[in-house]
Amino acid sequence: MMCWPVLISILTPVIAWVILRIIIVFSSPLRAIPNAHFTTPVSRIWILWTRFTGKEFSKCLELHNRLGPVIRIGPREISVNCIEGGVRTVYGGNWEKSSMYDNFTQFGFSPLFAMRDTHEHLERKRLFTSVYSKSTISRSSEISKAVSSICHQRLVRRLQKQVDEGKSVDVYSLTKQCSMDIITAYIYGEKNGTNWVVNPNQAAPHLSAFQRAADPWSFSVSTEVPKLVAILSWFGIQLIPPTVDTAFAHIQSFVLGITTGAIESCCSSVTKGNDTDEVTKQVWQKLEDIPEAERLKMIASDMVDQLHAGHLATGVVLTYLMLKLSRNLDIQERLRIDLTTSADPQASELLDAVIMETIRMYPAGFGPFPRVAPANATVAGFAIPKNTIVTASPYILGRNSEIFPQPDKWYPERWLQAGPDQTRIMRQWTWMFMSGQRICIGQHLALLGK
Repeated sequence: MMCWPVLISILTPVIAWVILRIIIVFSSPLRAIPNAHFTTPVSRIWILWTRFTGKEFSKCLELHNRLGPVIRIGPREISVNCIEGGVRTVYGGNWEKSSMYDNFTQFGFSPLFAMRDTHEHLERKRLFTSVYSKSTISRSSEISKAVSSICHQRLVRRLQKQVDEGKSVDVYSLTKQCSMDIITAYIYGEKNGTNWVVNPNQAAPHLSAFQRAADPWSFSVSTEVPKLVAILSWFGIQLIPPTVDTAFAHIQSFVLGITTGAIESCCSSVTKGNDTDEVTKQVWQKLEDIPEAERLKMIASDMVDQLHAGHLATGVVLTYLMLKLSRNLDIQERLRIDLTTSADPQASELLDAVIMETIRMYPAGFGPFPRVAPANATVAGFAIPKNTIVTASPYILGRNSEIFPQPDKWYPERWLQAGPDQTRIMRQWTWMFMSGQRICIGQHLALLGK
């Protein structure tokens, strides 16, 4: 029979934990916020389960529709689904990123996207701001030639060949290949970039590695319960499949190789006084500002992030866009006429509507993009304790039925029928590139040739 001292030693910490949880429930300012689940004031089990099972965004969308713009999804975590007092306060106010972003470290360096310290982020951002500015991209003759070569020549020839041979087209792979060719042409120069549209077999192992590295289960587990992952790994239990680590090693090797080659080519061109485009000159000038001992790995860290996000994000949106056009032949025909008869195809209002509607419904990144609340914070009228995690999702924002009637319907006409004020509001809720100082640095490149 278990003796009383042993029983007491077991029950004491359990009772203390229960009492502490009760105190938190009744004393936390977050108690005024609707709970996503009855357990959320005392435990993260509900939100962890929804993330691990891939149901976070559909469940939170349902709850926001029922409970309002702010819901509590954990003891110290809330989800917001409003612009004024929500997204604008948190992301426009440049609240710091959570520790989740530490998982994006590559080669010992955090890429720009994952840097948590605001000052360090601004310092790193200065290296890329001019390179990714709208004016630089629009003036770059090199990227114009590259896009023309990749899309108007290589891509068209490949599609024509597959049509002539009666072969089907894997659109998702094709859009990722095309996106990678464009982004590497811009970052590294066309002669140093990939040529995957022409050589899809060369692209296959790299695309496979990028896809495996983006495994949702592995990402959720590694970011939400890293200590559990480490402990179980010590006992030989692997929560993250070994293929994920292999994929990341493959990506690092690929990016390090292409970056090294581009740097050597850039150095040679500048040193010899050869003609180089404006982007290459700017990149070289920025590289010289970085200590040589850490230059390559720091740049490669950012390149892993930018190439990963650049080709996957664009590939997702373009694939859905083509899917929707293939199922809406009337819009496809109107768009074809508009683009072939317009003096300035990029000014097409229908093209803009098709793109915005696709991004609204199928954002490349669902989120949740966690931020850490500073002292004395308020979100949508609720007092938020310091260090509370606040999240928002482009997927959920873009499906607000008050802003977008029939939100589950792909309806580009909504953008054509809206007045200036409504269009401005709709664009705010189509939160594709986030906002504030942490706005996506590649937004203008992503919309290149729109």
